[in-house]
Amino acid sequence: MTQDIHRAFHGFVLSGPRRSLALAGPDLGAALEGEELAWAHLPFDVDHPAPALAWMEAHVPGLDHTTRLALTGETTRPRALATEIGFMLILRGVNLNAGAEPENMISCRIYLDTRRAVTLSREPLQSVGDLAEQVRAGRGPTTPGGFLHDLAEALILRIEDVLEKIEDDTDALQDKVAIPAMDSDTARATRTEATRLRRMVLGLRRHISPQRDALAAAASQMHDLLGKTDRRRLLEVQERHQRAVEELDTLAGRLTLVRDDIKAEQDDRTNRNLYILSIMSALFLPLGFLTGLLGVNLGGIPGSSSPIGFAAFCALLAVIFGVQVMILRRLRGL
Repeated sequence: MTQDIHRAFHGFVLSGPRRSLALAGPDLGAALEGEELAWAHLPFDVDHPAPALAWMEAHVPGLDHTTRLALTGETTRPRALATEIGFMLILRGVNLNAGAEPENMISCRIYLDTRRAVTLSREPLQSVGDLAEQVRAGRGPTTPGGFLHDLAEALILRIEDVLEKIEDDTDALQDKVAIPAMDSDTARATRTEATRLRRMVLGLRRHISPQRDALAAAASQMHDLLGKTDRRRLLEVQERHQRAVEELDTLAGRLTLVRDDIKAEQDDRTNRNLYILSIMSALFLPLGFLTGLLGVNLGGIPGSSSPIGFAAFCALLAVIFGVQVMILRRLRGL
């Protein structure tokens, strides 16, 4: 079982004559202990982190126990922290796995020093796969700063794709709301979709905002691992995270307006129905009072013995109804 877990640990040589060479198992551990920059990715089970902890203890000497525990912890929040021999970052990427919600973002735990890059994730992360494809194609990073930039860029690219989809869905909802006299079923479905999208937006913002701050901290603190070019490129990625946060704020506001517009339309429809009902009640209340009064079946009812009594009573009701209609029209004109 342990050997199967260790086979899942894979990575690449990022610099030197063996650049882009894929490695696994003991070869990967040996590469991390060599002079070339090497990258190891460790999928792990948060309930059973012992194999990942043991592997890091064996192949990343000098990494303190507290940092190893932070890299395999159950709860993570995007942050950056300098260690005794390197730098630790925890970032997050959108969850694009089958059956998952993008806002349930997957944490990507990163350790960097001058010769080693180690990443860990509980679930498959497509951004890590994107970076692996770049390395296989010979276009991968060759420095620790370049590695961090390329990974952060892969994360924000996937985030931007999700934001673009949310923006398109929000545009479609606003187009639906703009249609006059939306039927109740469409209004209910539109409101439900707006609620779902707003929940997604708020979930993404909760993680992307501290991730923006973590990247800014990394750019300012990783003096030994970032050259001027890498720092400038990393700050650009951080700026894209800032724009993503602003876009999420805008989307949240737009989705709130969609829900408010739908509610206002439903309230207007309800008010119109209540108005019509009140008009009908006002028209028929006097008529109902008269018919009820003359239907008490007691002696002395006017016209009870006349052959035209019923016709005369109906004519009286028609006159009263007409007078009421005229009065209501005058009042409405006022």
